[in-house]
Amino acid sequence: SLDQALEELDKDRAFLTRGGVFTDGLLDAYIELKMTEVTRIRMQVNPAEYDIFTERQRQRYYLCCGPYVDLSHNCPSFSNVLKHGLGGLYSQAEQALAQCRTSEETAFVECAMKGLLAAKRIAERFAEAAERLSAGTVDTAQRRSLGWIAATARTVPWRPPETFQEGLNTLWFLREVGGLLDGLATNSLGRPDAMLAELYRQDIETGRLTPAAAYDLVCQFLLPGDCHYDKDRQVVGYGGTAGHELEITLTLGGCDEEGREVFNDVTRMFLRAYRELKLIYPKPHCRFGKSSSPEYLGLINAEIAAGRSVYSLLNDDCIIPALVQAGKRLEDARRYLCTGCWDLVVEGCEDLATGTYFNLARILEMSIHEAPEEMARAKLTLERLDGAASFEEVYRRLFGNAMKVAREMCLMKGRNGAVWPTVNPAPFFSAGMSDCLANRRDFTAGGGRYNPHAMPMVFFANFVDSLLAIRKLCFETGRHSLDELLTAVRANWQGHEALRAEVLAAPHFGDDTPESRALARRLHEEIYANTRDLRNERGGGFELAYWVYREFRFWGEKTRATPDGRREGDYLAQSLNPSRLHPIEHVTSTVNSVAALDLTKCSGDSVLNLLLPAGVSNPRLLEQFERACALSNLQLLQLNCVNRDVLLDARRHPERHQDLVVRVCGFSAKFVALPPEWQDEFINRNFYDVTP
Repeated sequence: SLDQALEELDKDRAFLTRGGVFTDGLLDAYIELKMTEVTRIRMQVNPAEYDIFTERQRQRYYLCCGPYVDLSHNCPSFSNVLKHGLGGLYSQAEQALAQCRTSEETAFVECAMKGLLAAKRIAERFAEAAERLSAGTVDTAQRRSLGWIAATARTVPWRPPETFQEGLNTLWFLREVGGLLDGLATNSLGRPDAMLAELYRQDIETGRLTPAAAYDLVCQFLLPGDCHYDKDRQVVGYGGTAGHELEITLTLGGCDEEGREVFNDVTRMFLRAYRELKLIYPKPHCRFGKSSSPEYLGLINAEIAAGRSVYSLLNDDCIIPALVQAGKRLEDARRYLCTGCWDLVVEGCEDLATGTYFNLARILEMSIHEAPEEMARAKLTLERLDGAASFEEVYRRLFGNAMKVAREMCLMKGRNGAVWPTVNPAPFFSAGMSDCLANRRDFTAGGGRYNPHAMPMVFFANFVDSLLAIRKLCFETGRHSLDELLTAVRANWQGHEALRAEVLAAPHFGDDTPESRALARRLHEEIYANTRDLRNERGGGFELAYWVYREFRFWGEKTRATPDGRREGDYLAQSLNPSRLHPIEHVTSTVNSVAALDLTKCSGDSVLNLLLPAGVSNPRLLEQFERACALSNLQLLQLNCVNRDVLLDARRHPERHQDLVVRVCGFSAKFVALPPEWQDEFINRNFYDVTP
């Protein structure tokens, strides 16, 4: 790990010196900072445990956004800045400084104050630059805009914004500056319709702003997030960072702290802008519930039904109770937003570490297939399934293997992630978060009101289906021995086609049968129960989740055959979706199967991706379906309305389908911009019927 860090440092030096990005003085300071970080890694992180952790990552047991902690999915505390301004937070820091009892507390508060002053200076430099530019332009509109920046940036957001335009600019400013000052990827733009509605109302009532001018401001607010992305450029297809993924998000709708619906003229303007400008970014997350306004759902569903799937839908009726069950105050839970792809954050009170995907399919694989060298490198010993005398013994071994590896993962993250506040504290970011200044502790050290870490379990359906097949064929009907089934799996089902056909005919997750619902519920409940005692790097808990990015394809290509009938290289199940080995005709079967799980135990969120038929799925039908999903306590829906024939035609004639946008996983893209392998994957998905 040290060698890797030094190698990255050399690359940084070469990049930063090319083209004079940094002056010599700044470069020296940067190198000194990075060397200090490398030294701290060497001194404070257990090298042997780090090697184990990263080897298990390489072997697909889990995937982490960083070695132990997540620096990539952070949400600034917008509401506290909108309420107090950075100057108000500075006053709170002065009060906290007087109460410091240790040198560590004093260092944190003083650094937070310096960060706030640095943000103030950055805003002032915007004002200075605007004045210089204004002097050199003759364009009236441009001079007016630059004049506004010059007059406003000297005071906002040091003082709270007083107009709708100031509020919009504050959201973007915090999104950018939080990353600059603390080295965090801050990707959310907050909840503009909840946070800025009062400023909009005041502007309209006083005549400072017209609805048309306000809409123009909303368009200007959104376009910087969308214009960095060339929608026609082919989406990165394999490996590495997703080049198309900007991770700029915002959240609309839902309710306020008192439980009142948030749906207002600001909401309407944002939804209108997405429609008229054909935006994909910033990624819009829309909160809803069984009592959401028909007009609100209608505006969203008109786009989805037209084949533009840019919205993800978050069900307040399940998510808010899940957050409360995780220990959050009701009024706080009602303020949640979604940052990143699916990450739930109680804005202003916490920052959720996205966590580590835990690969249930890898546990299946390594409990069956011979791989002694891989196991030795990963320092793992797992119980094999051979010789199990009963289904309960099979279940005990598989579940025990999964919990052994998952718990070790979490324990290593908790122990070694504790270096975070030493290596990369975030004092400016922490200054805005409720309770950090009062606690006189950085959020990376657990100073926030809540300190969650997500724990997404991936390929749930493959795990459940494998257990169901083993129980049915080996212990209920007795048609095959466990040894016979394992032999077929190890042979990648070659020469065992009849047995594989029986496996595929067995009960499976998504078929809405009592046996599949019961086993899925049992597994879900026991995963939850067996992870409640684990503590993360900031002292908080690990919040159960079910979602996955592109790994359902990438890891599937590397995963050997499994007892659910999967052949080596086949796709794995996406998030909480059933395995695509089992085509399911009616969407109600899948909804009922997922609803059998108590998802209020998933405070880290869970995702269901559904392809509904175009034409039949009109906005009114989608509204009824969403209300049914809300009553069924599903959490996050990603809906596509498209037919397979349309997708096939889009491959042949892309010029005819330039407005077809699909939700692939945690991102949306024009279908015709997807590379062939991802178009194949999407066409291979289950297309549901929605007729009674």
